[in-house]
Amino acid sequence: MKNYRKLKTVLVLIDSVAVALGWVSSYFIRLWLSDIFGKPINPFRVYLDVLPLVVILWVTGNASFGLYQRIRSKTGFEDLTKILKADFMGLLILMAMGFLFKEYDFGRSVVLLTGITNFIFLSAGRWLFRKYEKHLIKKGIGVTRALIIGAGTTGIRALQKITDDPEMGYEVVGFLDDDPLKQGKKIGKTPVLGPLSALRETVIKNKVDEIIFAIPGLPHKRILSMIMEVDDLDLTIRVVSDLFGVLAHETNIDLIEDFPIFDLKGGRAGPLYDIAKRIFDLVLATAGLIITLPLWVIIAIAIKLDSPGPVLFKQERVGKNGKIFIMYKFRTMYKDTPKFSYAPSDKNDPRITRVGRFLRTTSLDELPQLINVIKGEMSLVGPRPEMPFIVEQYEDWQRKRLEVLPGITGLWQILGRKDLPLHENLEYDFYYIKNRSFWLDLSILLKTIPILIKRKGAY
Repeated sequence: MKNYRKLKTVLVLIDSVAVALGWVSSYFIRLWLSDIFGKPINPFRVYLDVLPLVVILWVTGNASFGLYQRIRSKTGFEDLTKILKADFMGLLILMAMGFLFKEYDFGRSVVLLTGITNFIFLSAGRWLFRKYEKHLIKKGIGVTRALIIGAGTTGIRALQKITDDPEMGYEVVGFLDDDPLKQGKKIGKTPVLGPLSALRETVIKNKVDEIIFAIPGLPHKRILSMIMEVDDLDLTIRVVSDLFGVLAHETNIDLIEDFPIFDLKGGRAGPLYDIAKRIFDLVLATAGLIITLPLWVIIAIAIKLDSPGPVLFKQERVGKNGKIFIMYKFRTMYKDTPKFSYAPSDKNDPRITRVGRFLRTTSLDELPQLINVIKGEMSLVGPRPEMPFIVEQYEDWQRKRLEVLPGITGLWQILGRKDLPLHENLEYDFYYIKNRSFWLDLSILLKTIPILIKRKGAY
């Protein structure tokens, strides 16, 4: 892993040079074609001044599309697709900058040419990097030491896939398996090092870089508990499961014994993500509050006419780092309903009022949480905030969801909302926390819209 971090730095430098070459060469191509265009191009100094910004823009775009994650594919086609996407995003931003800021007075033809030249230079740089990395792997440099969880059929198949392609740069140090008949034995040349309970000591002793969970039937709670055991170590986690790949943005997907295997990245989002998310939340929540204000008045009148009690329901919830805050909702239940109790799982729950039933099925009861978002207590996207008495029952891995701001919507909501039981909600939240990014947040928000229209799983 440390070796790859050095290689990643090299790759970023290669991409930076490639983008700089693309931008400069585009200028000179346009200069050479001046007679065809029928007018001269502005001075080179204009393009030289903006060069650092173009490089930062493109490299950031490459990072957002996962181009600096460990390369695993044989053909490089996945990289070319990501380069093309990042290229298109860079073009759009560059054109927008040229339109909005007159100080960036660069020609549109240069911008369009940059899209072509950057794709060529970045692809060439990526090809050279692959050759260099494979050369190092043959020398044993940058090899990923992997531990496979499960010495059954799927685990053995995982071992075969790795050994069949040595250029991927894996070295399997061994298996972990709870079957006492397998412990201490070897599968081929690969030893079974112990039971699953020996995970942490095995990882440290063998300097493991990557863990591959290859027991499809292993309960999700067990997987997540094991991941929590090594969460403080610098590891890549891959899981054979249909759960963790439900919305695997920028996630490498493979097949082992017809089961999908997904990267559970395990990285922590950087400060730029937190800043961008907060700005995004403030802008959308404020706009949403202003636009829906007339609807608030109508809902308030309907609630008052339907049943006695306050318009707003206020309840203590557990937020980021376990901090208690007051969450707001439109009241959907009768006023004598116990304040702290499990949420309804049936649309005919007798605690729900007539207006409340409509508000819950349309999720309009959640609108006041825009106030929580503006106050910084919640986010638009994140795990749902839970009541204190439920959080008190959490296991260690479940407390992981308290590391981020709770949200109005999240993975659980778009995948089935309250059709899913609570324990699966927590597992999807865990996936979100380990893989959160601006693009994943945006994807969840966009996928929430059709869910609300269909009123799926809301009670």
